[in-house]
Amino acid sequence: MIETEDESEFTCVVCATGINADDSTTVSYNDDKVCNDCMCICERCEDIGTENDDWCHVDNELWCQSCTENNANWCDSCESYSTDSAVYIEDRGCYWCEGCADNNAIYCEDCNQYNESGCSDCNNSRVIHDYSYRPDPVFHSTDKNERLFFGIEVEMESSRNYAESSEYAHQLEALDLAYLKHDGSLNNGFELVTHPMSHDFYKNEAMHLFTVLEGLRNKYKVASWGTTTCGVHIHISRTGFNGGAHMHRFLNLIYSNQAFYETLAGRSSSRWARFDDVMQSSWDGERDENGNRNYKTWRSFKEKIEHGRRSDRYSAVNTQNQATLEMRIFRGTTKGDTIKSHIDLAHASVEYTRIMSVKQVKEGGLSTDSFMTYIESHADLYPELNERMARLIEPSVRLNGQKVSA
Repeated sequence: MIETEDESEFTCVVCATGINADDSTTVSYNDDKVCNDCMCICERCEDIGTENDDWCHVDNELWCQSCTENNANWCDSCESYSTDSAVYIEDRGCYWCEGCADNNAIYCEDCNQYNESGCSDCNNSRVIHDYSYRPDPVFHSTDKNERLFFGIEVEMESSRNYAESSEYAHQLEALDLAYLKHDGSLNNGFELVTHPMSHDFYKNEAMHLFTVLEGLRNKYKVASWGTTTCGVHIHISRTGFNGGAHMHRFLNLIYSNQAFYETLAGRSSSRWARFDDVMQSSWDGERDENGNRNYKTWRSFKEKIEHGRRSDRYSAVNTQNQATLEMRIFRGTTKGDTIKSHIDLAHASVEYTRIMSVKQVKEGGLSTDSFMTYIESHADLYPELNERMARLIEPSVRLNGQKVSA
């Protein structure tokens, strides 16, 4: 303690400013005097110290060094002290607070451990979102006036390199191209979901998406085509149609050419992509007790479009989503050219039926032959689809309703 000539005055041990007794405070661990500006109080034990002492922020409070060492834990993730329990992160070899562990690490119930990148032994990953995850969509297009967008879901199994493959695919989320989700229908895999993109953007601007898909296939050996669990779903924006009549023609084209679509899609599935959920109602020849005709309760295309919630989700085209129509017919694949051909098919199906008249429909406009002719006449727009169609469908098999050869 430094006294001045006036015994009622002192000098602050920090700033050396002269202070009187009323404006000074005694430091708790010695008899030094400190001015109010240079004084600090521990918000836990209420001991008084100076601003030159070691202080720590703990849960937004200022604590002395002693209280911090004895009653707080340091988190190597957020680099701060808290009163949370310390959680050991196995693959990082350090401790995190409970908040960081809950938000940025994966707890494995099988081995009772936390890992930042997920437990590779038990197939958990921090980069895969829950099935209910719905981020704000990021629309990608080369035309600012575009209204027709496609969103793709690619299901894949990755039992051997689950954590590594999901970490690799996670780079697409930072680019706002796609993200990963859990899917209960898969055994040890995940679903890659793209943000909405126009047909032209997929074909000419989304190169990184297809590079990652090829990497998953070739480097990380994920399985999609050769499984019984995986499919590719393509969501088509309802805003891209010219109204209900256009959607009706679109559905009619697909459901009237089941063999054609199933051949190009690579599968026939009565479980995941049914074609028997829509039929025009008809009289079954029977009457009720009042003499009224009994009609079969099959749904029409109009009802399927307007009342999608009543229709079957697991149908060739799912109409339950408010903003999209979902083509569910495609076999799972991570091969870029095959996915591009599927996008071509979805785009061609929409555009071919856009301005078709009732007269054209009655004259066979929705036949396999007419649609194939349209696709072939747009070879520059649909190169992958034309290549796949030429390879899988015999030129002689073009009549609507006939079985299309693979």
